[in-house]
Amino acid sequence: MIKLLTMHELHGLTAQELGELHQLFSLLLIETEPDTPDRRNILASLENLERAMGCQARPEARRCCKR
Repeated sequence: MIKLLTMHELHGLTAQELGELHQLFSLLLIETEPDTPDRRNILASLENLERAMGCQARPEARRCCKR
């Protein structure tokens, strides 16, 4: 089972670390079957990664990282 990455876990990671995780989860997504728990976890993790990356790019939007 592929783990869901939460915003709490992503807080404090560098932009490079977030980018590497995004690349890894994007590759994992290709390997999963539709409508599986792994695919749902990967998609949710990618969404959280993109939100965390956006928060780093826009420091004034820090409140998005609080969710």
